Amino acid sequence: MVFKVDVEFFVLEKERLRISDRNNICVEICDVIDCHLSEEPAGFLSGLFWSSPYLVVRYISKGKNYKWTAETVQVTGSKEECEALQDKINENLGQVNQRPKKLGVFINPIGGSQNSLDVYSKVVYPLFKAANIKCDVNVSERPKHMIDLINCFDTASVDGLVIVGGDGSLLEVLNCLLTQAQKEAGLDYDQPTCKLKHLEIPIGIIPTGTGNGAANFLYGTLDYVTAALHIIRGETNENNIQAVYSGGKLMSFSLIAVACGFFTDMMYEMDRQRWLKKARYAVVPFYMGLFKKKRLLNVKLSIIPEKLSSETDDVEGTMEEMEVGQVSSVISFSGDLFNNATDSTMDFVKMSQSTRKTGLFTLLAFKESSRLEFLSCFMGFLTMTRSLFQKDCISTHTVRGYKVKLPGCIENLDQDPSIARMNNLLDVDGEMIDIYEGEFEVRSDGNKWLGVAGLRQSSNKM
Repeated sequence: MVFKVDVEFFVLEKERLRISDRNNICVEICDVIDCHLSEEPAGFLSGLFWSSPYLVVRYISKGKNYKWTAETVQVTGSKEECEALQDKINENLGQVNQRPKKLGVFINPIGGSQNSLDVYSKVVYPLFKAANIKCDVNVSERPKHMIDLINCFDTASVDGLVIVGGDGSLLEVLNCLLTQAQKEAGLDYDQPTCKLKHLEIPIGIIPTGTGNGAANFLYGTLDYVTAALHIIRGETNENNIQAVYSGGKLMSFSLIAVACGFFTDMMYEMDRQRWLKKARYAVVPFYMGLFKKKRLLNVKLSIIPEKLSSETDDVEGTMEEMEVGQVSSVISFSGDLFNNATDSTMDFVKMSQSTRKTGLFTLLAFKESSRLEFLSCFMGFLTMTRSLFQKDCISTHTVRGYKVKLPGCIENLDQDPSIARMNNLLDVDGEMIDIYEGEFEVRSDGNKWLGVAGLRQSSNKM
């Protein structure tokens, strides 16, 4: 939307702009994208001899459902008035310290709908250019190339990183940077009790991948413009991340979910059915839920509970063993879904904000159930309402950490190698990783909040 206003209705305060005409708009300085002087012909004949100046101010408008747009106001007046107002606005804008001046951009052109390059060139880059942000652009050319690109990149040369892709691309970058940060700090990061170093460089994401859960947690929407405007505005936060250990090693970090059992089988089958393209994300779950027999796992589960036994206990205290019996799947989410669930659709932004204050996250164990009952539970994931956690076939736990042992995987080794193989695979944000002897541990306590781009943090960078 573009509208015009005379300079006399435009009031500049220290931290905001007020447009006092019939629109009555108030814009925070930190929401101004850019401000520049332009000209247009005053009329057909007069335009042949002179032009009428006006000031263009673009700003962020925050709409419903967390969607942001870039709006434009044209301030008309004398050239002197427009120049004076431009100088004052840009002076105030220059005092917004958290805004990035240079970004490292990493693009995955083959993920999702394979439109990442178009989205960046046609949507994101014009906004970054308007905000006077310089970009060092890197494009991956093959699977896992993102890892090579980030390992060779000097993160100290930029104010933040931007991933144009999905959860998989973001996870590759995070695993590289976080592991590197632990090594530089000299930490024994393979131990679950180790207090990990936070990631200092902010990371934003433009959600062009197949899976975009991280962007949904950060922005509350998968809109490209909204994501770009968040990055331009520059405020960040720290977000909860799960750390996955197995065989005495840190195997991976997780932004969204860690799962074994049915969810691992499902992701494994989706990878095999890539010829279905995006349709496989609907076809495979329903096919497996209705027609394929689910593996039942003899799980031994230990948790660090939500409430500790005494005020002197800490999150590294003794784990509590839980009796869950045979289950078809175990899955944990980086957010505290249970304590933030309502009878309406889950607000992932509010959930994420609440989780980073407590360090808690949700662990679900799916018990043996009928096919229809399981499908009903699976459909509940589309809304994440409170009713999902009240079903008899789901055992729900709010935890600070947990450990899973799958005794059946060793017994199956001689009988069915394919089953043994699946029992030693873990789904981490849609990526398959190997675990050792069917045992893994996940931690995400208050000491492990690792920085990812978002909404607010006391930082001078993006």
